Amino acid sequence: MKNVIKLLVAGVMLVAGSFVSMAQPGGGRPGGQGGRRFDPAQMAQRRADMMKESLKLTDAQYAKVLEMYKEESEAMQKQMQSGERLRMDRETMEKQREEQNKKLKAILTEEQFKTWTEQQQEMRRGFGGPGGPGGPGGGRPPRP
Repeated sequence: MKNVIKLLVAGVMLVAGSFVSMAQPGGGRPGGQGGRRFDPAQMAQRRADMMKESLKLTDAQYAKVLEMYKEESEAMQKQMQSGERLRMDRETMEKQREEQNKKLKAILTEEQFKTWTEQQQEMRRGFGGPGGPGGPGGGRPPRP
């Protein structure tokens, strides 16, 4: 009987401890207040580095892609801070993606842009794997 009570008390303490940690600034998750902060420059750097490696960008292309991603990341940060990003509809986000595609098309070669587009489609398909959006079979339903 004493062991059952000890286990029960330990379980209650564990649950209470998790609630306390979630109440702290940052909500117990990375990127929240007190956690790692969203850094537009770092995000831009990572994205540009990935493209440089996967698409074999020249130094000139890399500099342009990095600058584009810095501008986009800073704009995204402002949108997130103002709450605007949460209110964006699908159409607005599609327009932003189209703008990004136009910029990239001007920077990349035709072959690089084709490869990049294929990579983006693969990432979107991978997003909906088993247990994700779309359930088993993965992927989002095709757009009309």
